[in-house]
Formats: sequence, C-alpha cells, structure tokens
Amino acid sequence: MSTVKVASRFNGPPGMGNGGYSAGLLAAHVAPSPEFNAVSVRLRKPVPLDREMVVRDGQLLDGDAVIASAEPAVLDLDVPAAPTHDEARKAAAKVPWREKHPFPTCFGCGPGREDGIAALLGPLDGRPEWAGVWRPTDVLPHDGAHVLPEIVWAALDCPSAQPVAPDGGPAFVLGTFVAQVEQPVELGVDHLLIAWELGRDGRKAYSASAIIGPHGVCGRARAVWVSIG
Repeated sequence: MSTVKVASRFNGPPGMGNGGYSAGLLAAHVAPSPEFNAVSVRLRKPVPLDREMVVRDGQLLDGDAVIASAEPAVLDLDVPAAPTHDEARKAAAKVPWREKHPFPTCFGCGPGREDGIAALLGPLDGRPEWAGVWRPTDVLPHDGAHVLPEIVWAALDCPSAQPVAPDGGPAFVLGTFVAQVEQPVELGVDHLLIAWELGRDGRKAYSASAIIGPHGVCGRARAVWVSIG
C-alpha cells in the first residue's frame, strides 16, 4: 500500500487536482508489463488537494471513496506529421484560451501561471490539429535533466481539451486518460505540443495529444472529456 498527495499547486479547476497530473501520479503505481504500452486512468471524482490518499490495487482512495482507478492498457494512436516550430508558434499566438479560459488558474494550461506548464495551443492553418511550443524550465518538478513523468502526463492532458472547446467553453473535465510516455522530456529544450479532436457523443468529447521533442515523440495520449457546462 502506498500514499499519494496532490499539492494545491497542481490544481486543475479550482479546488481540485489537475486531471493529467493526478493521473500520472497514480499511473506510476501500475507495474509495467510487456503486453501493454500505456496506462489507462479513469477519474471518478474530483481529486482533493493537500490530502493524503491511499493507493491500493490500482485505485486511488480517499477514505472509502474511489477517486480514480488505473490499469495497464494498449494505446494504438498514430501521431500526425509534426508542424514546424514556427507554424506551431503562429498557431499558439491566436489561441482564444488566453482570454476565454474556463479555468485560468489551471497548473497545466492557465495563462497566468508562472509556476505551471502554460500549455496553450491554437489551430494550425489548413490542418485539423492544434499546436504550440513548450520549453520546460526548472520551475517544474524535475530530476535535474528532465521533468518528472507526472508533468509529462499533465502536458499531454491540457492540450487535448483545447480542440474540443475551441472558444473556451463549455467547460470540460477529464474523464478517462490513456497515456504512453516514450522518451524523457528535457529541460530547456523546445518541444512541440499537438492535439486533435476524435469525435463527440452527447456530453462526451474524445481527443488525442502528443509531445514531440528533438528525437521524436516523447508521449502520446487519448482522452475522454465530459462537459460540465
């Protein structure tokens, strides 16, 4: 049995943990297996902040309440061709979330968070994907050379929300997240963030995202978003 605590710094919507960061912390407790290349995390309730929770049998428990559950998974997801860094910067410059953000203090994509990831993307010209450029700094949790895996999960999470709510609303929260971390994400190096919508079904929206570094894809993910607007 292990414990997990999501510090208040790592919030998503006000008063609750960032979905990708929280999922990444739980995913670290799933034993790797050669049959699987990813971990699937289902967020069942808002993740409380600054509270010690128990991890048992793949579940994140707050007392008797199941906050989230995780299991090994297979992620079969092709990543689109990478745009140039200039194309990604041009796309990000017109992102509407800078002014119409549903959760402006979010650790992952809040535009005013100097201690966060600030993953803000915009639509690429002539393409369905959204893109931006991310240069991780040592203000983020790191091992001296790379950001920690849960930061990679957070950087995959927030970008995938933006194509499904292009004008900032209605607000969506993360339901299920399947992610594969393939390479470490280096500090002080530009990485491309790309995301694209996969479809909708009622209040649910489906999307995908990827982080591309100098040596190829660092991580990819598929998300299920649930509208709360």
